Amino acid sequence: MRSLRHAFAATASAWVVLMLAVPRAQQPATDPAASVPAPKPEVGIPIPSPLVQKACGPCHTTDEKQQISRISFQRNTPEGWQDTLKRMVALNDLQIDPQTAREVVKYLSNHLGLAPEEAAPAAFEVERRLIDYKYASNDVEGLCNRCHSLGRVISQRRARSEWDGLIAMHRGWYPLVDRQAFRRMGPAPRDREPDGRPPDTRHPVEKAIDHLSRAFPLQTPEWSAWSATMRPARLDGTWALTGWDPGKGAIYGRAVITPVAGTTDEFTTEISYTYARSGKTVARAGRAVIYTGFQWRGRSTQSAGSGSAASGVEPSMAAGNDKTALREVMFVERDWRRIAGRWFTGGYDEQGLDVRFERLGRETHILGTDRTALPVAAREQSLRLFAANLPATLQPGDVDLGPGLSIVRIDSTTSDGVTLVVNVAANAAVGPRDIVFAGVAKPAALTVYDRIDAIRVAPSWNMARVGGVTFPKMFAQFEAWGYHNGLDGKPDTPDDLKLDLLDARWTLEEYTATYDDDDVKFVGELDEATGLFTPNIEGPNAKRRGERNNIGDVWVVATYMAPGSTTGPGMPTMPPPAGGAVAIEAPQPAAGQASETRAAQTAARSLRARAHLLVTVPLYMRWDPSVMP
Repeated sequence: MRSLRHAFAATASAWVVLMLAVPRAQQPATDPAASVPAPKPEVGIPIPSPLVQKACGPCHTTDEKQQISRISFQRNTPEGWQDTLKRMVALNDLQIDPQTAREVVKYLSNHLGLAPEEAAPAAFEVERRLIDYKYASNDVEGLCNRCHSLGRVISQRRARSEWDGLIAMHRGWYPLVDRQAFRRMGPAPRDREPDGRPPDTRHPVEKAIDHLSRAFPLQTPEWSAWSATMRPARLDGTWALTGWDPGKGAIYGRAVITPVAGTTDEFTTEISYTYARSGKTVARAGRAVIYTGFQWRGRSTQSAGSGSAASGVEPSMAAGNDKTALREVMFVERDWRRIAGRWFTGGYDEQGLDVRFERLGRETHILGTDRTALPVAAREQSLRLFAANLPATLQPGDVDLGPGLSIVRIDSTTSDGVTLVVNVAANAAVGPRDIVFAGVAKPAALTVYDRIDAIRVAPSWNMARVGGVTFPKMFAQFEAWGYHNGLDGKPDTPDDLKLDLLDARWTLEEYTATYDDDDVKFVGELDEATGLFTPNIEGPNAKRRGERNNIGDVWVVATYMAPGSTTGPGMPTMPPPAGGAVAIEAPQPAAGQASETRAAQTAARSLRARAHLLVTVPLYMRWDPSVMP
């Protein structure tokens, strides 16, 4: 071995001597690398703010163009900047007081934020919606959604060097990510691409950086246009409120927005609304900040006193404290006339309301009704119409519900609505009706139907998480909707009519995936009346075979029986096909009996539908510390 080392050293020395002895005339005139032009330095966004420079200066340098390293080369949502600041405090020992931190987040969100067109596709992320999102690029989706939502990715804009730096940060803090997603961990592909190109042998992380730097660059036409015209939103005034609370139905009311003295982007809110189905009323008070001229971020609590027995609000929920707090994420339209988004709460933010504001002037606004469908041949049906700026005097003839619907009388009128008594003709055509009064129309506000052909469970799939010991539970809410098959008489076609929210009976059934599957006994409980699923606690269960956790798959089944109907002999009891809905017909009348009317046939039917529920483990690692309980 020693002789081999001596021989290798001698050979290497001879090679070096030979290279040095080559005449200069035989060497290349220039270094080949020197002929490659150096890449142009990336242009960032100047940050002239002394406050930001001072807060970030201990770690980030500022150049002569007032570009701050790393920071000037990315744009983000208010939540993104807030999480970045929290990470600096936790990992880099940043010393900053809360008020300064808020001002820094506000500056960065306003000057290095997103345009409305850029924020809209990722709204589900900040609104905390559980959706089945699919991204166009498989390389990026498979790389990023191993750990967090793609919404977190598409709500950022970065220079290429910053996308590269973001990947480097992931690899530094989470070393296992290379094996989990960033590296190929297998042989390079050999086959050509479908279009004939040579195989792409890059690692997933290299493909992702190239894609992200092109799809979500720092400089975009949308941001250039918005930042040039961005100004504080003028939102003071009274607004009509409409919304939807899953499992409880529509809400209608109004909001008064008042500017905070000495500010141009902060507002207080006084909000009141009524649940159309139950009549329960709620009053809330809150405060909001408008980032980047259109991004509403607020928080409200239920006002003390709104829990009176007459209002239907539970007194225990009317304390005006954190137990009733809702986070508000909404987006202001460019014309400052509409604001829409979601209010949410809970350990995983699955509980919340979809909310929409519309600016009120002097004109009348029709907000909605307490029911969205009426049957044919119905006599003296009560219909509550919610509105704003109602005329001082209102007569039955002032309201037009469309052909086949007549108003018998007006039972009551208040500042926010009117209760009508309505007759529906036996020969009224099936289909939607516009509501018109005081020169205002509400398109397709009511649907006339002659039967309920099926029900459907919404959502068609859902997810819950066990918890309650160390981690919070994640609940799941379901709704049952009635449907008419439409003019073609066929289910699941474009002309199907969505009728109304139904009061169904809710049960769980086994989603059989293995032999002796027993998930339905352990995953949790489903409220028979409301459709709210409450998962079991986390951890091993000694009562379960193998002491397994309380997780698994089940069917959530809704059964609707019209008033007065019963389940008679011969009625099928098997569940419907997966993901579908089926009408379970009553026995046919015996020979010689008179045929029943459509309404009577509907009353003698039971309708069932089901949805898939996955009950899984707690979310052990939160990728967004700003929403930690």
